Parts: sequence; C-alpha cells; structure tokens
Amino acid sequence: MTLAPPHRTTDAGSAPHPGSSQSSHAGAAPGAETTGVAAAVTAVLVLRGPASALPQTLDSLARQTRLPDRLLVVDPGLDGNAVEVVRAHRALADAVPDAAYVSVADAATLTEAVRAALAQVGEHAAAAGGEHRSVAGETPAVPDDTATVADETPAVEHLWVLTCDSAAAPTTLARLLDAVRRSPSVGAAGPKLLDWTVPGALRSVGVQLTRSGRVIPSPAPGEPDQGQYDRRSDVLAVPATGMLVERAVFDGLRGPDRAFGDFGADVDFSWRAQQAGHRVVVVPRATVCTGAPLGDDDRSPSGSGDTATRMRRQARRVALARCAWWALPFLAVWVALTSLAAALALLVAKRPRAAWAELSDLGAVLTPGRVLGARWRSRGTRRVRRRDLAGLFVPASTVLRHTGDLVHDQVAFDDGRVLETTTEVVEAGPVPDEAQDLHVLGSTWLSRAARNPGLLAFLLATVTALVATRSMGGGLFERLGSGVVGGELLGGRATTGSTWHLWLDGWHGAGLGQSGEQGPHLVVLSALAWLVTHLPVVGAPASPVGSAVALLVTLAVPASTLAAYLGARVITHSRWPRALVALAWGSTAVLTSATATGRLGGLVTGMLLPLVAAGFALAARRGGSTTVTAATVLATAVLGAFVPAFLPLAALAAVLVVVLGRGGARLRGLALLVGPALLLGPWVQTLVERPMLLLAGPGLTVWGADQALPWQLVLLHPGGPGSYPVLLSAPVVLAGVLGLLRAGRRGWTATVLSFTGLLGLAYALLAPRLVLATVPAGSPDAGASVTAWSGTGLALLALSLLAAALLGADGLAVSRARGGWVALTRWPVAAALIVAVVAGIGWTSWKTLGDTLGTWTDPRPAVAVDQAESGVGNRMLLLQPEGTGLSFDLLGREPSDLARSLPPTAADRPDETALATAVGQLFQQGAAPGELDPAKALSDLAVGFVGLRTDDTDPRIRALDATAGLGRLGQHDGVTFWRVLPGGSRADDGSLAPSRIRLVTARSAQALSVDGDHGRLVTRAVVPQGASLVLAEPAGWVRHARVEVDGHVVAPADEGVAYPVPAGAHTLTVEVLPSDATWRWAQGLALLLVVFLAIPFGNRASRRRS
Repeated sequence: MTLAPPHRTTDAGSAPHPGSSQSSHAGAAPGAETTGVAAAVTAVLVLRGPASALPQTLDSLARQTRLPDRLLVVDPGLDGNAVEVVRAHRALADAVPDAAYVSVADAATLTEAVRAALAQVGEHAAAAGGEHRSVAGETPAVPDDTATVADETPAVEHLWVLTCDSAAAPTTLARLLDAVRRSPSVGAAGPKLLDWTVPGALRSVGVQLTRSGRVIPSPAPGEPDQGQYDRRSDVLAVPATGMLVERAVFDGLRGPDRAFGDFGADVDFSWRAQQAGHRVVVVPRATVCTGAPLGDDDRSPSGSGDTATRMRRQARRVALARCAWWALPFLAVWVALTSLAAALALLVAKRPRAAWAELSDLGAVLTPGRVLGARWRSRGTRRVRRRDLAGLFVPASTVLRHTGDLVHDQVAFDDGRVLETTTEVVEAGPVPDEAQDLHVLGSTWLSRAARNPGLLAFLLATVTALVATRSMGGGLFERLGSGVVGGELLGGRATTGSTWHLWLDGWHGAGLGQSGEQGPHLVVLSALAWLVTHLPVVGAPASPVGSAVALLVTLAVPASTLAAYLGARVITHSRWPRALVALAWGSTAVLTSATATGRLGGLVTGMLLPLVAAGFALAARRGGSTTVTAATVLATAVLGAFVPAFLPLAALAAVLVVVLGRGGARLRGLALLVGPALLLGPWVQTLVERPMLLLAGPGLTVWGADQALPWQLVLLHPGGPGSYPVLLSAPVVLAGVLGLLRAGRRGWTATVLSFTGLLGLAYALLAPRLVLATVPAGSPDAGASVTAWSGTGLALLALSLLAAALLGADGLAVSRARGGWVALTRWPVAAALIVAVVAGIGWTSWKTLGDTLGTWTDPRPAVAVDQAESGVGNRMLLLQPEGTGLSFDLLGREPSDLARSLPPTAADRPDETALATAVGQLFQQGAAPGELDPAKALSDLAVGFVGLRTDDTDPRIRALDATAGLGRLGQHDGVTFWRVLPGGSRADDGSLAPSRIRLVTARSAQALSVDGDHGRLVTRAVVPQGASLVLAEPAGWVRHARVEVDGHVVAPADEGVAYPVPAGAHTLTVEVLPSDATWRWAQGLALLLVVFLAIPFGNRASRRRS
C-alpha cells in the first residue's frame, strides 16, 4: 500500500494513536510533546442485519491497521443481545476504548439511523457539559471534540458507517482514509463490497446509474473479483455500508432524505454531495464483506433489505428529484415510456418477473409528492453545474451493450454441455513450462456435427427423399412453384388469403360455394403458404398453398426422422439407438405410401405423432414445464386438425394424466385436455355431430379401392404406391415385441405402449371395413364405398413398437451372464433392424415413390385466369365426357380443399339446379329459336368461359359452336374454349365480360369490381334509379353474407340475391360473414397464448433467474 505523505491537517499518523503508549488518552507524562489529531474517525456501528455475523464484524474492526478513534454503537431496539455482544468483545474494547451506545428506534434507513444517533450524541454531550457519560448512564459518552485535540488544531472528523455484517479487511479504514486525504475535494469514499457467503464474489464497486436513474449492475451480482474494476475511482454514488464520509459534509447536506428507502437514500446522499462540490470515490483496494444471510434467531427491521424492484424504483425517484426543474416532466415521460416498452419486450420474451420489475419503475412517476418534497428540502445545497457531473453517469453506449448482453443471456439457447478438452483435472506436480501443452482446443462444430447421429440420420433421410421423389411428374422446382396433384391431392390455385377465408367464412369453397364448418387444417396450410411466400430463396409461386403442400411431400421423410429422434429422448439419451429408431420411423411403409399418394394426414402424422407422444410423457412427469406443455397442446391441435382420429386418444391420455398424475402434472394434464379442444373450436362440435369425420381427414380416406390384407397390415404395410416388400418390416415388429417383453417389468410405460399398439392394430384391421360415405356422381368409381385409411392405425402401431424396442434396449446387458437369455438377442435383433432399415431406404431410393403425383397445371387459359383473379371475378365451366353423359366443374377464384376427405353432405351443398339446367340446354336439340338461352343463364352465374375436354371429332364441339352467346376462342392442353358473352344471346349487358356483381336496371346492367371471394366488395358507386345489386351467387349464400349501403344493412328482394339500392352516390359493401365470429376470436386469442407459452426463449438457467 502506498500512502500519501504526512499532512499537517489530515495525517492521523502525525499524532499518537489513542491506543498507543504515547497517547494522551493513556496518560502520557506531563509535558510530553504531542501533535493535535488532524483526522478523527468515528466508527458508527448500526446493529441491523444478521446478528450472527456480528462477531466477525467486531473482530475485523479490532484488527484494523488504522483503528477508529471512537466507536458509536446504534441499537435499533430489535435485539438486546447484540449490544451485550459488543460490550463483551474484549479485543475491540482494548483497541477502541472510547465507545458510546445510543438507541434509535424506527429508523427507516441506515443513514437515517446514523443521523439520529449523531443528533442524540450531540444533545447529551451538550447537556452533560462535556463529561464522558453514556446515554444510558453506564458507559462514557463520546467526548466533545475540543476535549481531546490540541488547542491549535481542530480535528477533521470522519464517519465510518458499519452494520452487523460489515467485515472489513485489516487495511480497509486506512485505505479509505488515505483516499479521502489525497484530495481535499473528496467528501466520501466507499469500499469494494464482497459477498459474505461466496469468497471473491462482488456485490458492488460503486453504484452505476444512467441520467434517468436506471441502475446498471456493474459488476453483476456474484461476478468473480478478478481485479477488473480496480481502476474505478470517481463514481456517482457509493452504498452507505462501509462508507467513510466527512462529518461536515454529512451535516452540511442535512443527512439522508426521508423520501427514499435504503438504497435510494444512499444514492441520493452521494448525488447531493456531488452537486455540493464534494467528490465521491470508490476505493477498490479497500474491501468489506457484507450480505450475510439471516440466521434462525436473527431479526431485521421492517423495510430493511430493499428488493431489486424497490431499488430500481428508488433510483428513479432520486433521478427525478435531482434533475433540472425544466427537465422533470420530460424525464418523467421518458421513464414511463421506456418502462412500458421494456416490460412489453420482456413479456414477449416470456420473462414476466423481469417485465414486472420494469413496470414497477412507473411507481416513481406516480409518486410526485416524494420527488417534489425531496427537491424542496435540498434547495440551496447545489454548488456544481449539472453538466459537470456528466462523466459520472453511464453512457448510452454502455447501456446498449449491457441491454444486448442481458437479452442474449435471457433468450439465448444453451445446450448445457461443457466444451470437451484434454485438460487434466489432477495436478501432476511441478513441471517445466515447456512440458505443458498450452494449445488445448475443444472440438469444432464441424467435428461435432460429423459425430452427431441425429444429424447424420436427418441428412440420410433428406437425400433419400430427394432421390425417391425424382420420378414424380415435373421437376422439383416446378412442383414447389405450382404444387402437386394426383393420388389424394386435388391441386388448384390457392393463396394464403383465399385459403384463410375458406376456413373462416360461413360461405366458402370452389364453384358456387357451400356452407358447413371447414377443417382447421386449412389454417395450418395457410400459415405454411405465408411462410413459403416470404422465403427469400423461393420465387413467387403460382399457388402458394400448393407450394406448401409440395414442400410437405418432399420433406416429410426427413422431418419425420428428425421428430422421432428428438421425441425418443424421453426414453433414452443414447444417441445412436435413437438415430436408428428415427430412421426406421422415417422409412416405414406407412410414411412412404403416404408420400407417394399425397395423404396429407399421413405426412403430418409422421412429423408430429412422435413429438406429441413425447410431450404427453414429459407432461406426466414431475419435471414437466409450461413450455413443453404448451408446445404439446399446439402440436396436438395441429395433429387433430389433420388426423381427427387421434383426438379421442389424446383426450384419454390427458384424462389419465389428470387422474393419476401428481402435483403440477394434473394441471398440465388439464391443459392437454382443454387446450386442443379450445384451439379447434367449432370443429370439435362438428366431429361430435358427424362421427364419421373422426375416421377421415385430408387424404385419409380410400375412395373405392382395395386395401392391404390383414397379415400385411400386421407387418406395418398399408399397401399402395411407395411400399417396399412386406417382409422388410418384420424386424421392426420383432424388435418391438421383444422390447415389450423385456420392458414389461417397468410398469406403466410398457402397459401404455401395449395398449396403444393394440389400439392401432385394431384400427388398421377395421378401417377397410368401415364405410364412411359413397363416392359421389361425377367422380371416378362413382357409387363405390369410401372407407378409412388403415395407415392411420398402422402409424400408431409402428410408433408403439419402435418405442418399445428402444425401451427394451435401454440398459440391456451385453453378455448372458449379466442379462440372461434376453441379452443374447441384443445383437441379432439390432443387426436385423439395421439391415431392414438400410434395405428399406435402398429400395425406396432405387424404385422411387412412383409417378402418382405430378406438377399441377391450371386447366384454364390465361385469359380465364386473369378475369377470375381480377375485379370481374367470373368463372369457367369445364365439361368432361363421362360415358354417355357429361360431368362439369365450375372453376373460379375461390379455392377448393387440396386433398380428398369425405364428400360434402346434401345440406352443405348449394342448389345447382340452374347450373345443371344451363349445361343441359347447351346440347339440347329441337327447341324453337329463342326458346332456350343457356348462355344467358351462364352469364347470370358469372360464367365467362366454357371448356370441353374431348377430341376434335366430338359432335358436342359443333353444338357449342352453334350456341348463341358463345364465341370460340381456341384450344389449350386438350381443352376447347368458348367465351360467354355478357347477357347471353341478347348481349344487352354493356360489360366486357360476365361479372360477379352488377347494378341491374330494367334497361341496362353495370358491372362492379369485386375485392375478394364470393362477391366481397367495398366500393363507391353512382346508383341509377330503380337499380338492384345482383350477385352471381346461389340462394344459400344470402344466409352467410351481409350487404350494406352507406353502413345500413339491406335485405334481399324475394329471397334472391338481388338487393334494391336507392339512387345516388353510395358506398356499397358486400361482406361474407364468419361462420362463428365469437368462436373465431376465442380461437385466435387462445392460439396467441399457446404460441407465446410454447416459444422456448432462453435456457433453464435464464428462466430460473427471471
């Protein structure tokens, strides 16, 4: 330690110490020459805090190399034993014999207790006339300053504030006093505060604040002391614990302000000292250990030990009290806005406690009385301009850097693994420096990735999927741009918005539309389409939803493999067995067949069923988390939207968790029971009303085709394109059965897997025998039975068998001596499983998945597509010969469902009598001229084009050529097209093409431009006298739509789709209403909540800290 040279007015060493043999207090010989004490230190020990730490504090006080001149013990009246402990400490009594005891009750803060104690000592000293007398009459009081110093030199008194848990290092007081006497401008000095319980951990090296009063924890609590802050000197404030302050400064500032708590009073006192021209410094080489935990018998005054939230609020109040008067309102607004913004950001980051702490800063703004009172009481003490203190505040760059580090710490993912090195843990003894390897490096991310079985399995599955889909029609990028069609996929042009309205609106669908609740899987497809549209590496697709479906078809195998690898972690942490099982799951015939035929429900089952099963297993355990539970709720809802058959099983599993779970598992089970039903909303009621829909789903029905034989189903083969030889699945079944036999001793897990496996097998065997509906007329195999797909049950069976195999192999002994006869089957079964998986992958890659699926192309000519997508919004009638008759499709801007499920019921279908009549009249012969006008009927239905898919020799082509009101355009892709004139054969419509909405009078018709599907529009139009707003929609559309004129609802005339409109300029609004607006809002709010809870911000450590 380097001390300043002796100074006449401040050097304590220039006079004998009170405890030395030359001290006048010890009775120096008369006439001995003494020098007046230039610096007197009064240690003020406030008996607050853990009394169990008091002996160590007293020991450290007695061991100071520079002892205090006197000791003032402040008893807050909480524990009388603490006073006796001080009196009985002989080493302290010998070191500092001049001690006084005072009682101060109801002191709100530490510095308030010091101020009150000094006031009492001054009053009693004045009353005693300078005699040494204690306040209680038992021990001598602190003598008057003039009684112990030389007549010629007055003492410069300092106060050293301590508490019960303030164990100072031996040189602390000397270093603090040295810092004070180095510069006469220093009014207060604080030590470096260390943690009492963790050696070398920092608590404070001064207080760091921004101008707005935001506390910057530098150092962070618990940060190791490695000397990184030892160069810090001038600070805005120091804590009162361990602070050394001149008595004149303390009295001149009138002590602490009562408007703030402990921390706020410390900050406010130092801030006012700075404003009064007294520097406040921190002395990092002077250390004090504090923050001892409370013992069983310890008592603490109410209000002591401010929480972090109170400290933040107090610092904000101090900043408001010490800023310029004109800046006060602006700073208050700034504090409020930044607190709200930070709280919202932390809420999004799922840190509710941290968000509440930020929001608590508003308390400083909402208590203006305290701020204004403090400003009034400190008037007249400022001597320094505020801008001269700018260097003491934390700069904005540091705040931004600290905020970035905090956000990274809160939301960054951490796998919790320690970097692998070859460093030896045990010290081998002294060795020369050149013998030590200083170039110890951990493994790189590339080497770790090359050894990661899960990543290798995912890459192998990805290559397999890309190779196996090469035989599908069109190239990969063509399928991703336009979508796929064939098998169970219907194809079509569908955007994100149109698919969203297909689910949302009460009247929806292609052609004339239909009513009825649509499956919630459309919401998922709409979200995927939005993501595909906004991917920077993918161009604008012709059909965004079709592109999303093509992406699912392409990546279903690798995504399912990855899902199985992650989900298998609930069974074992062994990575290679998990990778093998994941490859087996991703290459099952169930998934390859679903990929080859476009069964969307089967693809989603492969990707989500392992994760849903793992989520239920985690929710049932004691360590289940809210994040995992919310993610499982979301995944279950998505899986149920595509595969409704799994919803009853998920509900049963949730009920079992509620009934058999313990503690928080019951709440998680309740969330798993209620959450998916709330997200699916009215669709659950539809499933109850139509139970057959439980066995269906997008692509999960079989229309008139045969399915696999029962023995093939037992071997996990649903049949159809994409299936490999049946016997390749035998090792999977064998491994699962053996796993169940060995895992039977593990209780519930084996029982659950056995139940789910048998349930899946029963479903697969019964599915081909369950007739759900009849193939409608106009479709291939019309009149045949529609049955459930057996692959749904086989997926559950396959997952149960693979989980059982993994469970049985976990911890299985290698030798028969340790594991019995079962251990002998380990290697043969594993080898057979590996061979089966490799053979299945090789077969699928070599034989491919077939050409059932291909690139979708729009059958309409470009002009028809343009008019359908534009404001005209007309439709095209596509005719196809079927036997002796014709089938027809009405194609417009509205999308249809992209995969087959069950045909719509008669109650949901619109009345197509007018359309069927018009189609029949196109080819009707023998009618008188002008008697029939099918073109007029088609024009009224907004049919702008007619297409006939047939060869050139078909006589129906000549019939259409001869039809009045039709004009032949040409041929495209085997389809001959005709244009329908507006108004039909009479052509009395002034429009260029038949349109979806018209203003019709007795003499004319004016087309209006639509904004969306099924006549949605908002426009300003001049309406002629006697006009009606006519929409080319069926009568059923009226019950699900609303027409407004200048905000007033208009009723249709004669139960049709014509709405009378008054003459003049009006704002016309046509809106298709949601099927159930209340439920849609509830579903949206529930989805936001579940997604918010499911986002895994941060890691477990950061979540515990917050």
